[in-house]
Amino acid sequence: MKLTVFRSLWAAALALAFASSTAAAAPDVKGLLQSYEAEAKALATNIPQPNQMSTETGQRRLVDAQVAFSIGDYDGASLVLFDLVGKTQGQDKEIATFYLAEALYHKGDRGAARQYYTEVAGAVGGKYYVPSLMRLVEISMVDHDTQTAEDAIGKLATASQTPAVPYVRGKWAFSEGKYDEAIGFFNAVPKGSEYDAQATYYLGTTFIAQKDLARATEIFTELTQRKPKSNTDRRVIELAQLALGRVYYEREQASKSIDSYLLVDRGSDLFPTALYEVSWVYVKSKQYDKALVALELLNRLDPQSTTSPTVRILEGNLRIRKAQLLRHAEITGTLSAEEKSNPAGEYDKAEKIFTETHDRYYPSFVALDRMVQGTLDPASFIDQISGHNTRVFATSAPIPEAAAQWLREEPEVQRVVNVESDLADIQRSINEAEATIVRLEGVIATGDRLTLYPALSSRRMRIAAIQHSLIGIRSQLHDQAGSSDGDRKALVAQYQALGDPEQAHGTRTAEAQQGFDKIEDSAQEVEGAVMSMQAMAVALRTYAPQLPDADRTKLQGEIDDVTKEARAIEDELADIRAEVVLGKDLAPVGDEDLMRARELRKQVKAALDAEYRNLGGRAGALAEQAARISDQLEAADQNIDAMVGQGLQDVKRMIDGERANIAEYRKLLAEYEQEVRTVGSEVLGFSFKTVREKFDDVITRSDVGNVDVSWSQREDNDDDLKRLNLARARDLKQLRDEFKFILDETATSPAQPAKPKEALPAPGPEGASPDKGGATDQRVKPAGDTKKDATQPTVKPDASKPGAKPAAKGASK
Repeated sequence: MKLTVFRSLWAAALALAFASSTAAAAPDVKGLLQSYEAEAKALATNIPQPNQMSTETGQRRLVDAQVAFSIGDYDGASLVLFDLVGKTQGQDKEIATFYLAEALYHKGDRGAARQYYTEVAGAVGGKYYVPSLMRLVEISMVDHDTQTAEDAIGKLATASQTPAVPYVRGKWAFSEGKYDEAIGFFNAVPKGSEYDAQATYYLGTTFIAQKDLARATEIFTELTQRKPKSNTDRRVIELAQLALGRVYYEREQASKSIDSYLLVDRGSDLFPTALYEVSWVYVKSKQYDKALVALELLNRLDPQSTTSPTVRILEGNLRIRKAQLLRHAEITGTLSAEEKSNPAGEYDKAEKIFTETHDRYYPSFVALDRMVQGTLDPASFIDQISGHNTRVFATSAPIPEAAAQWLREEPEVQRVVNVESDLADIQRSINEAEATIVRLEGVIATGDRLTLYPALSSRRMRIAAIQHSLIGIRSQLHDQAGSSDGDRKALVAQYQALGDPEQAHGTRTAEAQQGFDKIEDSAQEVEGAVMSMQAMAVALRTYAPQLPDADRTKLQGEIDDVTKEARAIEDELADIRAEVVLGKDLAPVGDEDLMRARELRKQVKAALDAEYRNLGGRAGALAEQAARISDQLEAADQNIDAMVGQGLQDVKRMIDGERANIAEYRKLLAEYEQEVRTVGSEVLGFSFKTVREKFDDVITRSDVGNVDVSWSQREDNDDDLKRLNLARARDLKQLRDEFKFILDETATSPAQPAKPKEALPAPGPEGASPDKGGATDQRVKPAGDTKKDATQPTVKPDASKPGAKPAAKGASK
């Protein structure tokens, strides 16, 4: 009896303690469970389908593509838009299609752009209907497709009366040579509209085509005085400023032409062109100092331009001309006191310019000459000229970059380069697609369904986090309800010893990816060393021809060996990078610790569910709510897991189909590359001759410039010598004039020969005279006493001058 009463009191005390603790904890647990229940409902609804783009995601990617397009990243924009065009609908599809066409148009792929513009123009009345028709007309003008242009113009005429319609019709009329019609259309563009500035510029161009330079001058002058409303207007005004300088030059108004050129903004990409053209105006106006300033500035702004040798040679010739002018000013005494230059310095500068020009372009001439002579294969340089060589270490010496740049300027070579660039883009896309397939297969092979789809993975991670929290809440509520299930408590203790499984998984993933980042940094260091080796190899190949034959052969063999090793290192680096990328993908996948934690959590939940059923109504309302939330989350997780499984099956089928497509694309690409290589080799072989002649002209002109310097200096020296001789003759004449009376008294007149001197008295018998040979009557005659034939004058007459009289004796002395 006492034991029964004691047990009753003990039970009442426990119930009171449980009630008080529950009352204290209930408000916090209740609010938390309510928030979990609302979140569980949200997690179980609107689950994104695998392999399908949601509307929100599509709009976000469309905005990203538009941003890429606005900053000029047409490649990146087109890649995103290609995917969006096939997966979006409605207005988003129209926007994506138009921007895809625009990106391709700006890339230069007019054929593909035409297809998408036509698709957009098929929706009459759409937002991009008129802009697409305008682009079709512009493409037709380039491709000379009259039918397409006239069809588009007909649609524009009936579409609306926007300013774009007369503007594009005027451009088409101008391209067809119908200048009067073009003038009418351009004048029909409303003033102040977005196409007003462009139409006005074309109007001035049309008058130039009609040889009406005065009217063109008025139009361009009015256009340059406008305030730009947009970047397009600003560009048109800069072009008009440049055109105005050219028109004034043609009209022989040099000062106005110079003023117009100098108004081009220095930040504009047209400024180098303006400098180049204004320098010729200065030369024509004989303002050589200003021309030199413009040429020096131009050479600093764009030293790699194909006009650079012309600029440098012109500068050298102007230096010679300036030296001559300075020398003339020194001679005449008109040299300005502010002039710091001198003829010798200008000659030195000219010689330096000509020598630098020769040394810079001579290697390009030699390389192209070797190609023309057939000692080098043009096909081996297609990659360098097209600019998409994927190898860091070249197997052969590249041609000088100046030669490659000049070759790219050739129209036919440009076509080859464009085709090669397109094929290179296709090759990169195929490689990226194949690498993506390998990555997908690697991830799928792990069997992990948790982290494959980011949108679904984030939901499952949140579900796991809530389940983790519910285990603690349910265990506490069951303990408060008086449960004494030892197995459940042991499982809970084992699970809680793991900490937060998802958080630990994130930490391990971050550490693994950091390790891969370090590997990638090391790979970049190795690649830097390979690039340094490549630079050394280029330098050695450049100076190898100057070595003896034996040394050159040995050096070439060593370079070839190093090249093979560098190629092997490049291949290994490519494999390492592929493994690093795959490793980063696999870092969060297949985490065994996370899988064990998730499995243990399922066991804990099952134990809690069984314990809840055993407790019956004693667990209370909160425990019931917690169990219900846990079941809802479990159902949502299973639903997502099933969706992931179905998505993986679809991905596997897609991978099989894409592998077949890639194989077909590679086959077609190989055929196109072979064809382009064959045609490109022929085009390059012909262009090598053309460009070699251009380099030959540059070398010849630079050598002639050096000859001009030497010849000018020689002429200056000869002129100095002549002036010195003239000054000497003038001084001698002045001296003769001043001392003429003395010279006249002492000089012997040729008309009156000197009287013979009286004979000296005979010497006495004391001795013989020094001029006697012995006896007194045998005197030795001096050489001057010998009489000469009167028919032999001292100075012979000039036979070249008829009637010339012989000079008198002594006249030559």
